[in-house]
Amino acid sequence: MYFKPFSSLQRALRAVLVIGLSTCARLLTRMSIRLYVRGLLSAVEVRFLLEFSAVITRTSLRLAIA
Repeated sequence: MYFKPFSSLQRALRAVLVIGLSTCARLLTRMSIRLYVRGLLSAVEVRFLLEFSAVITRTSLRLAIA
């Protein structure tokens, strides 16, 4: 199997990006739930933030698979 010269570098950068996106999604989920429990966010705002977190998670999964 022949690899392009920068393929290992690209895979490493993609892995770092996937890890970063997954961490951001996890932190966004935790933050939004904690703010909702404290009464600082409404249910609509939490739903929006959780959906945004899901989009980030799906994007990181697509990057990991591709």
